[in-house]
Amino acid sequence: MGAWGAGPLENDGAGDLLASIRHGDFSFEEIAWAFEDSDYLEVDGGQIAITLAHLVVAGREGTAVPGLDDVGPFLAQVTPERVAWIRAQVELTLAGGETSELYELWEETDELDAWVAEARTLLAPLACPASPDDDGAAHR
Repeated sequence: MGAWGAGPLENDGAGDLLASIRHGDFSFEEIAWAFEDSDYLEVDGGQIAITLAHLVVAGREGTAVPGLDDVGPFLAQVTPERVAWIRAQVELTLAGGETSELYELWEETDELDAWVAEARTLLAPLACPASPDDDGAAHR
């Protein structure tokens, strides 16, 4: 792994996903390969899930995303069903080494608790639907 950090954008999967969004190539169908196994996420799936969650939360809160000038094209593809799916993937990623290769890798470090704590901050905002008057336009 080239990039490795506890933050949601501090890994290769996040970098690749942000590049895809910047270039206008992102679609949920294009990342489906990382989520083929519904019971276990390989490292790429875990990284992508956490990055997607971060993007949704940043879009809802109107915060900047380093490396991405415009989150609008991504947000245009996000539905309440996709938010629920993203949340489920993050939960699977954080459930333990039995369900997540990324979790297994973090278990081998002294920073597991920091990584889990950082990723868990994304779950609560994903549980709440966006307000009815928030179409994401303010965040584009």
